[in-house]
Amino acid sequence: MSAKIFVIKYIAQLKALNPKYDTVFELQSENNPVIYQDRENLRLSFAAIADTHLPNRESASLNLNNLILDAEKSKADYDALLVAGDIADWGFHSEYKRFFGVLDKQTVFPHILITMGNHDVRLFFKRSMKYLTEKVNKYLGIDTKGKSYYSYDVKGYTFIVLCTEKRVLEKASLSKEQICFLDKELARATKDGKPVFVMCHQAFKDTHGLPEVWKTGDMGLESDEVRAVMEKYKNVFFLNGHLHGGIFEKTFEVLNEENNVYSLSVPGYRKENNFGINDCGTGYYGEVYDDRVVFTARKFISGEYIEGDFTKFEIKLK
Repeated sequence: MSAKIFVIKYIAQLKALNPKYDTVFELQSENNPVIYQDRENLRLSFAAIADTHLPNRESASLNLNNLILDAEKSKADYDALLVAGDIADWGFHSEYKRFFGVLDKQTVFPHILITMGNHDVRLFFKRSMKYLTEKVNKYLGIDTKGKSYYSYDVKGYTFIVLCTEKRVLEKASLSKEQICFLDKELARATKDGKPVFVMCHQAFKDTHGLPEVWKTGDMGLESDEVRAVMEKYKNVFFLNGHLHGGIFEKTFEVLNEENNVYSLSVPGYRKENNFGINDCGTGYYGEVYDDRVVFTARKFISGEYIEGDFTKFEIKLK
């Protein structure tokens, strides 16, 4: 079978698994703005979304732009936006143009950190990596030297972004070099007791309901090694996407209680999720204080808080 025929058949199969979920919420709530616990003592704030799966349709752009509108109307003064992979649905350049067409115009998130997901790399890995790393370099004013992973400090707090280095179907492929990079950055960033945030598209094995909720949903061969590196350090928070799990009892998990290492599975943004509170357009925002980190669920697409269990997590720092 030729490569062209394979791609055509593969895309047809994926389309059958990806119905259109593009309900547009054009109206933003005016009565439900973001309210921080203690704005006066807030050290850092960020919004986190995942799995925008942006197709080349105007409705998808509107849905993503509602995140920007929510931040503007809430006057939340976010320091950063985290996007945990699967930016595009097929990895087409036209989809990235729509995604970045929204982010290029926004002014409410001074720092944007992005990693790639399996939908971004499974067909056009090299092209996607080149385009996305160029955008990351532009947004953050750094040079990743062509690598898909990087580290970046915002207001003295470190974000470490992990990413596959090879074309994959579902999982990730992380080199020894990347894992050593993670180790060194964690050693540097945690020495003064501040929390560190690590982001990757895929989750660790046996977390967030895996493998029961999705047999092939974990990070892959390097999962145990990456997790072991993280668990060596204190006050480390891991954020992943990929699982489309919604907000339920497995959304937030303890990886290492002694060292205060936790994992947050960010709901999918574009499509309805699979468990619990399954609304599309949802994510979490984080608040960092001297003594604690707080994650709160929010329906960014309509600018509203979400009521229910597992919508807020507060962790005391050690």
